[in-house]
Amino acid sequence: MRGTKILLRLLIVFLLLISAGAEQNNAVNDSRHQDMKNLIGKISDEITIGLEDVERANEKSVKALSNGTLEGEYVSTVLNDKVAVIPFAHSSLVILPSGLVTAAAPAEYQTLVGMSLNDTAVITANEKKKPVLSDIFLLTEGFYGVSLSYPIFSSEKNYLGYTDLTFRPEEFLRQYIVPVIDQSRYDIMILQPDGLIVYETNEEEIGRDAISDPLYAEPTLHQAAINITSQKSGTASYQFWNQNWNKKVPREAIWNTLEFDGQQWRIVVISDIGDSDSVKDLENDINPEKTQDLNSSIISLTEYMENATEFAKNHGEVGALSVFNNLSGPFVSGDRYIFAYDMNGTALALPFQQGFIGKNRMNLTDVNGFSILPAMIDRASDGGGYLYFVYPNPAENYTPMLKLFQVKPIDKNWFISSGIYIPHIQASISPQNLSELNTRVKKAVMHADEVGKEKAIADFNDINGTYADGGDYIFAYGYDGTTLALPHQPELIGTNRSDYTDQFGCQIIRMEIDAAKRGGGYVYVVYGNPDTKKNELKLCYVTPAGDDWLVGSGIYTGQNLDG
Repeated sequence: MRGTKILLRLLIVFLLLISAGAEQNNAVNDSRHQDMKNLIGKISDEITIGLEDVERANEKSVKALSNGTLEGEYVSTVLNDKVAVIPFAHSSLVILPSGLVTAAAPAEYQTLVGMSLNDTAVITANEKKKPVLSDIFLLTEGFYGVSLSYPIFSSEKNYLGYTDLTFRPEEFLRQYIVPVIDQSRYDIMILQPDGLIVYETNEEEIGRDAISDPLYAEPTLHQAAINITSQKSGTASYQFWNQNWNKKVPREAIWNTLEFDGQQWRIVVISDIGDSDSVKDLENDINPEKTQDLNSSIISLTEYMENATEFAKNHGEVGALSVFNNLSGPFVSGDRYIFAYDMNGTALALPFQQGFIGKNRMNLTDVNGFSILPAMIDRASDGGGYLYFVYPNPAENYTPMLKLFQVKPIDKNWFISSGIYIPHIQASISPQNLSELNTRVKKAVMHADEVGKEKAIADFNDINGTYADGGDYIFAYGYDGTTLALPHQPELIGTNRSDYTDQFGCQIIRMEIDAAKRGGGYVYVVYGNPDTKKNELKLCYVTPAGDDWLVGSGIYTGQNLDG
């Protein structure tokens, strides 16, 4: 009898402990859920304010067109002014009810004038005759865009057509979402009700269909996607790769809906749950490579890459990739490892993020918006070379850090790369500074559109002018590498710099030309700062200014890579 009482008491204690643990877990879950819901509200409010800014810019341009004139130089100027004040703007058009384009900005889109467009966004805007936020769609440059349209009426209230402003969703949304990601362990996704992804923390997923894409075929994830797209708000649990793409874990999503100008965006906050800590495998035992200086590290990297290249050529693609993907293999040493892609951007070897193997990553960008795979493929196509960008460091819990990469082609079909992390450089640029950089470059392009190439170049080179303001100066190059504008180095005007390399071997002018030819983008360089008279890491933004030349500017970080 006494033994039975003891057992009963122990059972009661055990049940109480379970109950206490359950209550503690419930409290943790409730706190996390509330935090995620608060983030949804914050992000939704900020996105709405941003969209309202775009709508006001559209409205202002419509008022300037109220005289009924929808073509000609004046209309182009109105559109150029609108694009110039919206840092993330891609282009702006005026389109008649028939779908005919009568005006376009910036200048490189003038070729659209006279064309008839009949895509869904055009048809919907003309049918609605009111502001419309379009579905995501593929632009001719190969990336995705969203358009916000605004109707144009005559003084007699007759519908004349509409103007719009098109932007890449990631360039618009990054400014609201990246700070959240930096301060939390959450992922953020934005979906349309049809399942198309407007934004994802892993930006290469933008434009994918969360319902039908094989990437999301795992049954619990597929059901979660169905729930998210069919319900305006809710909670769902599923199994998928964690935030670092190195292990599958239980995940939880909470979402709500932002509605704006006829569009619905599901704002989804995602958290790893259960086994969501750093993966306790080989990754946790990584010791960063340590050398005395960057130059000696580059020598070591070059030897390492030569060995890997020889290995790949001797063992063939299948045999080499098997070894490169082996975390215990001879090519994984500390935070140094070989990764590989084919020339279409599909991941072949990525030992610390094996969830990406077999996935196409052409849309991958770093924290500042640098397009990674197009730049690496350009280097591989040129026979190899160096470049910089920010990438997660597996030795530092996948914290994004600046890295100097070397790229080497194995054959015409695939290439390998490795690099050196440079942790002492703070390379993450604030959204505000990126916005100011984009605006500075766009205004320079607009100036060239207004006054012509020759006069614009003269203005850019005027050391006392507004375009030569210290480290914020505007530069310009021809696509053949000819230096057109470099106000602080006038002795280089007219020289060809296509083969110029910075102090760490990066062919920075060629990279800027390649980026401009792709429609514009960011390039990291090490270059002299006219304000400090020192070589510093600089993030440049370049864009086409015509058919055969580019303009750009940059942000100096205040540090050189070698300290």
